[in-house]
Amino acid sequence: MIKINLIPPEYIERINRKTLIAKVVLAAAVVVISIVMVSVWYITRSRRIESALAQRTEELKVLQGDVDKVKAIEAQISEVQRYLDSINSINKGRFIYTHFLQDLVSDLPATIWFTSVNTTLDKSGAVKVNLAVNSNSAYDLAYWINSLETSGPYSGVGMGGISVSEADSIKKFTVPIVVTYVYK
Repeated sequence: MIKINLIPPEYIERINRKTLIAKVVLAAAVVVISIVMVSVWYITRSRRIESALAQRTEELKVLQGDVDKVKAIEAQISEVQRYLDSINSINKGRFIYTHFLQDLVSDLPATIWFTSVNTTLDKSGAVKVNLAVNSNSAYDLAYWINSLETSGPYSGVGMGGISVSEADSIKKFTVPIVVTYVYK
């Protein structure tokens, strides 16, 4: 079988050239459309971000007033707290002896009495106390000293020698006690 091409070669070249031009135009159109679509997407995204930024900026302006109010209130609170702290520091040392005497006699049994109480206030606010104590009951004396050792405001409880004397068949126990009192 013999094939004879009756179409002139110039005509085929023109068709091929038109096809090539159509392919180039189609490719260029696809590229341009892609660039336009990507550009539109970026532009709309940019506008949305700018809109959100403007909205957040307005919210920030509104909330900035509240932040300023909060800072003013915090400044007032700190000023009041400084005032209260200064009052507390003045009052803490002011009634220390009153509290000391109340705490000292709160657990004191009826069979114990003091012959002398000497106090010294140091710079830290602790009261060094030297007591001379008499008691008619050794049990009550032991109970009260144990109470001093285990209670919160007292520390460094120390005892001297216990002397026992007897008069009219009643024993009297005399003991010096050293203790440190810290008011809390």
